[in-house]
Amino acid sequence: MYALDDISVLALESGISAPLCTRLLGDFGADVVKIERPGVGDVNRTWDSAVDGHSSSHVWVNRNKRSIELDLKQERGIEVFRDLAAKADIVVQNFSPGVTERLGIDYETLSGLNEDLVYVNISGYGRDGPYSDRKAYDMVMQGETGLILMNGSPDAPAKVPISACDINAGMYGAMGAITALFQRERTGEGQEIDVTMFGGMLSWLGYFPLKYMHNDDVPERVGMRHHLLTPYGPHRTSDDQHVNFAVLSEGHYQTFCEDVIERPELLQDERFESNEKRVENRDEFEPIVEEAIASKPRDFWAERLEAAGLPWGDVNEIDEVVNHPVTEHLGMIRELETDEGPIEVVDNPLDMEKAALRCETLPDLGQHSEELLEELGYDRDKIEALSSDGVI
Repeated sequence: MYALDDISVLALESGISAPLCTRLLGDFGADVVKIERPGVGDVNRTWDSAVDGHSSSHVWVNRNKRSIELDLKQERGIEVFRDLAAKADIVVQNFSPGVTERLGIDYETLSGLNEDLVYVNISGYGRDGPYSDRKAYDMVMQGETGLILMNGSPDAPAKVPISACDINAGMYGAMGAITALFQRERTGEGQEIDVTMFGGMLSWLGYFPLKYMHNDDVPERVGMRHHLLTPYGPHRTSDDQHVNFAVLSEGHYQTFCEDVIERPELLQDERFESNEKRVENRDEFEPIVEEAIASKPRDFWAERLEAAGLPWGDVNEIDEVVNHPVTEHLGMIRELETDEGPIEVVDNPLDMEKAALRCETLPDLGQHSEELLEELGYDRDKIEALSSDGVI
């Protein structure tokens, strides 16, 4: 069985944030119906053709869904959507603020048809407020939320290469929807949820806002090092590889100096006697560690770090990650069925003892339009009329 069996989701979505949110709900077993523009579909369908002709982004975020082409610029398209919403458990939307209200498919309107409805709004900055009219994309949000200027090397800021802000909003959206379903079981009431990319990323900034609020500390870029800890991070070895390790406590530091790099005299250096002092004096301390690690090959340090019980690992390219022994052990690569045959995808990482996770189909544009209208009770003449008029 699936955890979200018999839960229906209506997806008004484009890009990554909302599509990822509803894909997660689909992974858990929900019946996700994706509303797409006739003849066009979601923008992520055309970003590339890397996966046997399919867009890699489309494959990533749109599995486990049914697709209906529906023209929401026509009143009959709105009527179809309202009929679908009247039977749905969840609506997820990331249209520009104000669009759903203008179309008459906002929470206030739809909850009048379906009082049990859980309605998730995903936006950049919120549906109102000083930035509500701005368009929000991942790169823009990485800049607005501080990621770019705290990431990279001292002389060159850098974006995070994954769509971190979109992923954040999608995961918070799925979490909010599932929490609201649980609350509905207890109270019998649906509700509206607002998720913002800005607020979500601010919550992910961890200790950085706290250090600023309490110490006026604005983080400098430290490249592959850690803002709060040292020694920490990837270090180049004599055979031009990297070994990646973390020293998280004073006990770790003692072991590292005595048993790994064999520099016990560092323990007596007042500049380095605590983690806070090592960070304060990182310009003097870290070159010592870098020079030591650069003196021996990767395998030498791997053996020592493992024997010392310190956290360590390799620095892998993406091909090494996909073919990693742990990837295989966890069964993280599985096949997804398409009309052109099965394709390999990355699975959902949850391992639930009493609920399965779904990874079944990838919808073609409008593949399920007639099927969904038949489920609503539309007769053949009405379906054909909607089709001939370009509503579906």
